[in-house]
Amino acid sequence: MELRLQHSVIGLALVAALCAHAQPHALQNQVIKQFPLDERTVYEIPISRKLPTTLMFPSALMGLDGADVSASPEQPAPVLLAYTSGRSFFTVRALEAGARAGVNVIWRNKTFVIRFTDSEEPYASVTFYEDELAGRSVSLQRRVTPEVLLGLLDRAKSFALVQTQYPEAVQQIERVSPGTVCLYKDFRATIEEVFRFDPEDTLVFRIKLESTGDSEVVYQPQRLAIRVGAEVYYASIVDASGIVPAKGSTSAFFAVTGTPRGGRANLSVKNAFNVIVPRVEPEPKSETQE
Repeated sequence: MELRLQHSVIGLALVAALCAHAQPHALQNQVIKQFPLDERTVYEIPISRKLPTTLMFPSALMGLDGADVSASPEQPAPVLLAYTSGRSFFTVRALEAGARAGVNVIWRNKTFVIRFTDSEEPYASVTFYEDELAGRSVSLQRRVTPEVLLGLLDRAKSFALVQTQYPEAVQQIERVSPGTVCLYKDFRATIEEVFRFDPEDTLVFRIKLESTGDSEVVYQPQRLAIRVGAEVYYASIVDASGIVPAKGSTSAFFAVTGTPRGGRANLSVKNAFNVIVPRVEPEPKSETQE
């Protein structure tokens, strides 16, 4: 198997060499990622000087061709790469501040382009998976069924409990608590949590709706949406009452899946989201009503 690197040729390097300086507590700042395999995509992977990042493919690699990477910390290169011939994974770690490097991975006679950058928010591991819909404008509804979406809502609702009792079960779920507040007439909406389920290209939102007036607020749950820049993503599934009690609060869960045009959106949980809550205006009383 051929493996060519600009700074040095890697033979049978040990992954353990990258783990010598690992600090377990720093893993809290890393994330687990999953990406569909698409040879038309350039994958940008943030890495760390303190901890390794492991990249996993579905089966054994055919070859690696890299630049600015080295097999040994003693040899000058911005990024250290460890790989054992015949394995389906390799590991990288930055060796200097601002390190940048690139690797072309040959897998099943296709070339996948990967770029690495030193970052304060590195990925702990990246799993690449085969996806027949990757890169195509095909509706995700063929595989993200209502039953699947219900399951994602349940996983988001039980995240805190499962994380405490079975932390390994939630490693593939990205979660943030942005606390973004969207103000409306006599009520406000706060985005309390955002969860990302990458294989389904779905984000689940938990929002808190609080009334600031003397009357209850009625809204349309099925029309809940998220705005990212100029794009609006409507809910694919909702668990909400549609009513905010007067001077009270209520919670709502809803998910957005893919793009409005039916392809993958690949939305990050770190986007600046604005929640859209369509209100139902009360009908004016007629003269005959008391």
